Amino acid sequence: MSTFLELVQELVTELGIGGANQGATVPPTVAGQVGQLWNAVNWIKQAENNINLLYSDWQYLGLEYAETLSIGSTAVPAHSTAGESVKMWDRGSLWLDKTTTRAAPLTWRDWEEFRATILPGAAPTTNSKPSIITQKRDGSLLVDTPCDLAYDLTGEFYRRPVLLDVDADLPAMPAEYHRIIVCEAAIKYGNKEAAPEVITGMEAEYEMLLDKLRSDQLIGGEYDNQYSQDLPIVIEIPGFDDDSKWVL
Repeated sequence: MSTFLELVQELVTELGIGGANQGATVPPTVAGQVGQLWNAVNWIKQAENNINLLYSDWQYLGLEYAETLSIGSTAVPAHSTAGESVKMWDRGSLWLDKTTTRAAPLTWRDWEEFRATILPGAAPTTNSKPSIITQKRDGSLLVDTPCDLAYDLTGEFYRRPVLLDVDADLPAMPAEYHRIIVCEAAIKYGNKEAAPEVITGMEAEYEMLLDKLRSDQLIGGEYDNQYSQDLPIVIEIPGFDDDSKWVL
């Protein structure tokens, strides 16, 4: 697992930025760098963020939500863990009292529909069990009726990526893919320094790693790039001779 500083050092030593030799620990910190070393720090920071922004639903950006609704209120408490900002909700994951006999899923409605059909006098005025949830323009959540009990609301969401900042910061993605950050940063170096040989080599490695990262960290991608998926499937029909095999 590579820290922010280690990724910068890998980039600097591999490309010889600022005269660094292979195996050197240059720079000793990401803080206060200038010139080409500042560029290297910035390229690594931008590269990691760019990859995180490719998809909002990277699995490594997924987190769990658990808060308690207040009796008599339709407002849903914001996720309370510092540094974890909600970017996108997993709309099918929201449940009331999921671990109890009162467990019930909440149906998601887009704000425009919720505003048009529930808000204008249609919402119950007495406390009851919510069944519908929505997200307002400001990002806050709202249920369709004031709560009759202090329900535990659980769910999942994808967080907003946090920029690498200090030496020990770790990229959000799994450790085995950290090399892709160096590859994209090296492409940025190649573009700035008009070094097409760097770009060509790093682009090939970047695309290979991105393909693997997609397969590993996007829903439905877990069977991509498996050797077995390209093998023919043979179905034999019992009681028939070999000519009756079907190949898919």
